Amino acid sequence: MKYFWILTVFTLGSCIVPMKKYKELEAAKALAEQKLNKKVTECETRNEELQETIRNLEGQRASLDKRISQILDSLGLCHNQLAENTAFIKSLGDQLGEQKQRLAAELDAKNKAIQQKELELNNALAKAEIERGKVESIRQELEKTSARVKSLESELNRKDSTVRALKDEIAKALSGFDKLDIKVENRNGKVYVSMAEKLLFKSGSISVDPKGQEALVKLAAALNKKSDVTVVVEGHTDNKPMNSEKIKDNWDLSVLRATSIVRILTDDGKMNENRITASGRGETTPVADNTTAEGRAKNRRTEIILSPKLDKILDILNTN
Repeated sequence: MKYFWILTVFTLGSCIVPMKKYKELEAAKALAEQKLNKKVTECETRNEELQETIRNLEGQRASLDKRISQILDSLGLCHNQLAENTAFIKSLGDQLGEQKQRLAAELDAKNKAIQQKELELNNALAKAEIERGKVESIRQELEKTSARVKSLESELNRKDSTVRALKDEIAKALSGFDKLDIKVENRNGKVYVSMAEKLLFKSGSISVDPKGQEALVKLAAALNKKSDVTVVVEGHTDNKPMNSEKIKDNWDLSVLRATSIVRILTDDGKMNENRITASGRGETTPVADNTTAEGRAKNRRTEIILSPKLDKILDILNTN
């Protein structure tokens, strides 16, 4: 009895740090998902903008090509006219001085027009080259962005596959406890192992029953093969107030139960304690109606939440 009181005081004191750590992990997870969603949205928006810019630039390039063609046609016409005028001047001879001067002036004007057209052509060609460079630069940027999006999609698909495989392995490890109300499911990119109170605890107790201990050790054995998965143990209660001198309220009960499970996973299951967080949610997150006995029984549960690491996804998001 003396040992029980010492253990209770110790666990009550130690639950403060895991609760804080859990909140930090939840905040980090929320931030990572927010950044991921924001980055994917930005990439998709940027892709659409770049595609629209390319279409606009290609339209401008087509217009410039058309203008260049017109200038070339005009330039050819000017050259033809110049040749015709020169031949005509030679045929008239020196006696046609006045007419020669007039034609010379026209020739000069044509030459200036040709020079102007050539200048316009050179400017148009230079501008077209600049636009081609811009298009190429945008295309390269689009390729880089597309590569990042593909990497993100690949990593997200890999993560989803990892979560599905993890669920199957956990379900397989707990297959011998099918009749004991254990649920294994995927939610929000994580694997949730939900265990009813009747499997783990007697009413109002924080000591895990032998059958529950056996299930937890099986779960630990499976998780020991998955070192890249973090574990959060959440205790949940119904809304009925506690009637105990040793346990203050439902918050207290849920935390103490979560801590008891963590001790079995680490002591008996040999799991690394740095991977596990104990958390008590009390009556705050019911899954059924607390006004019925059946609903309250469903709410009295323990959820073990398994989360694959997001390091690779975060690295992709943080890449410039």
